[in-house]
Amino acid sequence: MCDACSAAGRNWSLANGPQRSKLVKAKIFSAFNGREIKVKLCYLCSIKLFIGGEKSFLRENPSFNVELSNQHAGSEFDF
Repeated sequence: MCDACSAAGRNWSLANGPQRSKLVKAKIFSAFNGREIKVKLCYLCSIKLFIGGEKSFLRENPSFNVELSNQHAGSEFDF
């Protein structure tokens, strides 16, 4: 399941169609102080990320941004 679509409540397989219902592994670097975050994106979301960049993609997907912030924006002293 596409991480961005699932955060927004969209059905990613219907939006992408039967030919492009594959997930792509992507990495987000600059949005969280240089930490590398691995996400799974559908074809359409991966294109939006590539064309618009990380900041624009996260601005267009606020629920996904909140979800990533809750999961990966911990303190420096995580053990």
